Amino acid sequence: HRCTGVTQTGDYVEASFEDGEGRVLEPVRAAIAVGCDGIHSVLRKQLYPDEGAPRYSGVNMWRGVTVCKPFLTGASMVRAGWLAHGKMVIYPIRNNIDGQGNQLINWVAEIEAPARTQRDWTRKGRLEDFFPAFADWHFDWLDVAKLIQDADEIFEYPMVDQDPLPTWTQGRMTLLGDAAHPMVPRGSNGAGQAIIDARYLAGQLKQRGLGNEALMDYDRARVAATTRVVLTNRQNPPDTILREVYEKSGDKPFKRIEDVISRSELEAISSRYKQIAGFDSATLNSRRSFL
Repeated sequence: HRCTGVTQTGDYVEASFEDGEGRVLEPVRAAIAVGCDGIHSVLRKQLYPDEGAPRYSGVNMWRGVTVCKPFLTGASMVRAGWLAHGKMVIYPIRNNIDGQGNQLINWVAEIEAPARTQRDWTRKGRLEDFFPAFADWHFDWLDVAKLIQDADEIFEYPMVDQDPLPTWTQGRMTLLGDAAHPMVPRGSNGAGQAIIDARYLAGQLKQRGLGNEALMDYDRARVAATTRVVLTNRQNPPDTILREVYEKSGDKPFKRIEDVISRSELEAISSRYKQIAGFDSATLNSRRSFL
């Protein structure tokens, strides 16, 4: 069923739905409504009908999965290259899928490109639109070009976000996850923030009951926190390390990362993002659980 809108009266809300063929269904009454319906959120559009189009970062993404022999440790995650010439993220997502030791390898290719398409996770992509940037990526530990070519399907998605909202909550309605804070999809940062949203909201509802007071406390805490993440991702995303190495090395080969950037610089870049995202150990260890 697809939600078509939410109304609120007094101490309850009513969500309207239609089925897959467009037939109107009976509305559902509840104490609160939480719009966690993703980047095309119906409730977000209802709360902010004049918001406008997403903000394009100048980078397009293509992705796929490929059956392949394990590489490096068999559990390694690779980030390589940079957006000006082509960047890849590669990691296994399932082991021994065929009894012959092959893994299912997830890969994501990103490259600077003119705005191409609207947000649609299921939009099919074309090999010829991005493969030339990676055609010579043949390493002794993995043939990246072949990995891309062997994928059964390729999908494309523009790297976009939305400007942060001033509030997600109106009465007994609120937003959560991508519906609340769509951000450039790097490093699972949107999913990570959605998990924190859900944990915090559940804690507030448990403490304060199913009403506006709990939703507003959740709103005050999470809007501010996720706004910092959205804006940081525009300038210094989780893969800033790749940009730093690209610029410091002049895009030339090197044998030791320490000859390009120090270990302390690498750790500082990682620590800064963790602190903004709320993933640093000090924040996690000091945060009391609401559940």
